[in-house]
Amino acid sequence: MGSFGERLRQQREMRGISLDEIVATTKIGRRLLLALEDEQFDLLPGGIFNKAYVRAYAKCVGIDEDEAVAGYLEAAHETPPDTKVIAHQHAFHSEYRPERASFPVVPVLILLVVAAGAVGGWMAYQDHRRERQLQIATTKATEQETTTPALPTNKTEPPATNSVPPPIATQSPTQQAATPDKPPAKSSAAATKPEQTSLSSETAAPAGAQFEVTIRPKGPAWVSVKADGKYVVRGIIKPPDVKTIQAANQVVFYTGNAGSVDVAFNGKYVQMNEGINEEQTLVFDARGLLQQPATQ
Repeated sequence: MGSFGERLRQQREMRGISLDEIVATTKIGRRLLLALEDEQFDLLPGGIFNKAYVRAYAKCVGIDEDEAVAGYLEAAHETPPDTKVIAHQHAFHSEYRPERASFPVVPVLILLVVAAGAVGGWMAYQDHRRERQLQIATTKATEQETTTPALPTNKTEPPATNSVPPPIATQSPTQQAATPDKPPAKSSAAATKPEQTSLSSETAAPAGAQFEVTIRPKGPAWVSVKADGKYVVRGIIKPPDVKTIQAANQVVFYTGNAGSVDVAFNGKYVQMNEGINEEQTLVFDARGLLQQPATQ
């Protein structure tokens, strides 16, 4: 039968297959194929690459691959690997394979719960803060309404007359001609005018009459409206949502974005702050908008 390399060459030539055809099929270099046929194994990479070349050569030629590998091992004086050792090594690696770290579900859930609690606490604090501001604004507006002084009446007191006539100064005709006539001095009572406060047209409406407050958002805005002591609107409103509130005693309006809200009393718009994210509180009764205390 000849040596290993001679058997490979004989099988190839018997089937009429050239080395170039094996090169085109297996993508193995011609020099390496010639090294297999000439048994110049020192020119090969060695290890599993040599056996892979032998299997590819045998498959392309049409001979048994296992017999070709066995012939190569015998010709190269290489011992085939012990299947028992390979199985033992595989079992050892499978038994002591480290487990893949699992996803930390519990810590993530704890973090989510803590974050949700923090967000909920912050929102509750903001609601409590707005509620407190509304209460303070309502209390100040009510106190100012009850302590407003009555309007003074325009009464002019007659000038006080002196029972003793003033002394008549004697002047020469020249001095009388040179001195122009002076207008009589006005009395202090007539010169002093009482202060008057201008009231809006809604002042004439009696307290307790039905009135209407309209809220028209120009953009997203957080508002809180309390009508006659009860909350009727509380949350974020957006266009084109328009809120119309009717009340008989009092309406307290609060917003955290005054620049994005229009407010009207009985169809007449009320002056609002222009700043975005600027807070503003308005208090209405049947007479109209109550004057807000100056912010200290």
